[in-house]
Amino acid sequence: MRGLRIVGDYALEFLVISLLVALSAVSIIFFIPMLVGVTAFFGSEMGTRRFKDIFTAIGANWKILIFYTLFQLVIILFPVLNIYFFSTHPEHISYFVLAVSCVALFVGVVFLATAPTVIVNMNVNFFQLLRNGIMMVFGSWWRTLVSIGIIAGIVALIIYYPYPIALTLYAAPLLNARLMKENFYHLKAKALGTSVYELKKKQKEDDYLDEKGQIKPLDENGETK
Repeated sequence: MRGLRIVGDYALEFLVISLLVALSAVSIIFFIPMLVGVTAFFGSEMGTRRFKDIFTAIGANWKILIFYTLFQLVIILFPVLNIYFFSTHPEHISYFVLAVSCVALFVGVVFLATAPTVIVNMNVNFFQLLRNGIMMVFGSWWRTLVSIGIIAGIVALIIYYPYPIALTLYAAPLLNARLMKENFYHLKAKALGTSVYELKKKQKEDDYLDEKGQIKPLDENGETK
């Protein structure tokens, strides 16, 4: 029975997250806030995360999300439109515009991978977001490259073959959130002069224990007060 419950939980998550991300992508302007909310959702372990975490994270970070959304729309949307136009109308190609679009798109993909984790875990203004988004790259090169590769692959699908996109709406945000959260832990542990293991252990204790070391009481929803 426990196995069936776990399968059911994942199936429900897959359907709900895929639907939310798809609807936000159709609206375009709500996609970036939804990505941040989903990043917060996947930051918790299975069994403790709730769908309301998505909207709580969006509401808590609405000010920075305004600037971050505008930034991403400019640095990703216009390059994608340029690249798509040149790929479908090669007779009108401008290699200078294409090169600038590719560079801008790469920068946008990097921040699409790193910035949501920064927003969820840090209280930053827009310029601090850009700086810390770049720093997240150095948490682990291989994790960063995997995240960028996943997002770049999705962007390529959007431009050239969008039909399989629906299958990525759950897996891509999940993988990116987990990879970037590990980068965040490594950078924070290095800054504090401790290990990732000790940092995670301390955070888990903070989630469930009060300042006296006693287990925090639960509210009617089963959450710590």
